[in-house]
Amino acid sequence: MKRKLLTLLMGATLGISSLAGCGGAGTQPQETTVSGETAKEQPQQEASGETDEVPADREVTIWCWDTGDTRKQMHDEFTKATGIKVNLVAVESKDMTQKLQTTLASGGEMPDIAWLEATFRGKLLSLDIWEDITADPYNFDTSQVLDYLIPLETTEGGQYVGPECPSVAGMAYKRELAKEYLGTDDPQELEAMLSDWDSFIAKGKEVVEKSNGTVFMLPSLGAAGQILKGQSTEPFVEGDKLNLDASMRPILEKLLEMKKAGMVDVLDFSSAEEGASYAGDEHIFYPCANWSLEFTIKSNDKDGQGRWGFMLPPGGPFPWGGTVMGVPKGGAHKEEAVEYIRFFFASKEGAELQRDYKGNFSPYKPLYEDASFYSGADDYFAGQDVLQAISQEVFPNIKGVRLPSKYDQDIDDVYNLALKTINASVDGSVSVDSLIESMTDELLTKQPDLSE
Repeated sequence: MKRKLLTLLMGATLGISSLAGCGGAGTQPQETTVSGETAKEQPQQEASGETDEVPADREVTIWCWDTGDTRKQMHDEFTKATGIKVNLVAVESKDMTQKLQTTLASGGEMPDIAWLEATFRGKLLSLDIWEDITADPYNFDTSQVLDYLIPLETTEGGQYVGPECPSVAGMAYKRELAKEYLGTDDPQELEAMLSDWDSFIAKGKEVVEKSNGTVFMLPSLGAAGQILKGQSTEPFVEGDKLNLDASMRPILEKLLEMKKAGMVDVLDFSSAEEGASYAGDEHIFYPCANWSLEFTIKSNDKDGQGRWGFMLPPGGPFPWGGTVMGVPKGGAHKEEAVEYIRFFFASKEGAELQRDYKGNFSPYKPLYEDASFYSGADDYFAGQDVLQAISQEVFPNIKGVRLPSKYDQDIDDVYNLALKTINASVDGSVSVDSLIESMTDELLTKQPDLSE
């Protein structure tokens, strides 16, 4: 039990890198994050473990953005168990594509494993540089990986690049505000009350009226959009054709409905102001990924002991973030790389190390048959067992995923501009048609190979 609770106890001392490799886009600046990761980006430099006596042919070099002490300590345990040394080279997630391409073109030394973060994953997966680790001689068994992850880890050509420590999300809430304005702070009762977005909006209107417009259901349109966008599985692009009318319109319509109701505050998503709002008493709900517990909520509301709860959002939970461990074809130690991946992402022993040192969830399916593997009452959440709720309620209820696309970053950019346009409108009078038209024009300019 001590090891199982270590994640909770280490939260205050592990530092910002604690959930590296499994974070999600849109987290607060106070977390010192990059888009898609709760890891502090570090200057490009090499770092390695302490076990220098390991032969050079039994080591793996990993390009990643978390080279902190806790990861090194975890790797020391891996080296003791397998005899494989781990060398970490810090590369920012936004630079990974260019660095891989430049290294390949110059004939430089490729890594044995590279991290593929969610925001840039589509572009990275489009590069023909990855081993299919299900093929000989690796034979990685994907039947042991959580089913919903497989499409997110596979190229269009069908190569399975590698697994990830999954990032999923529900919704956090301030118990006192929920009880005052919604009549209960019980997560099951709130889930029943707010089972879909229509009921959420209806209750939001009541909150606005009851508080005279001083209390909001959510702090920002971006927070609402993070949930809606994550729950949607319709592709934004099909082949070389934009599919915004089918995929983006329902999201924008709901956001405009919330804007017109006055139930969502005008803060910018992931801004310092939104970060500060966690400690305030004006906003009830926030999207909450597994990494949000320590590095969004607790870091921004340091005196919030006992005031928070966790629940499934209207429409159900959703994936948020995640980072694939890919094995480049040009790596020098590919079999050792797959052994590393198999150890950490397809075994109980590796999952325990990920959990206890990094607070990460595992893609290893058998673990979720044991409700006690991720478990521990969290006093910050009034004794609620949030880890168990995530493992037993969130993961089994992920309904689907949107497949990665090489256009994801550009789509995110135009979507964020649409959010700003809605936010700037006084009464939500902007039309969805005009938003989609602007998004389409911008995407066609950025990506001339696309068509309407």
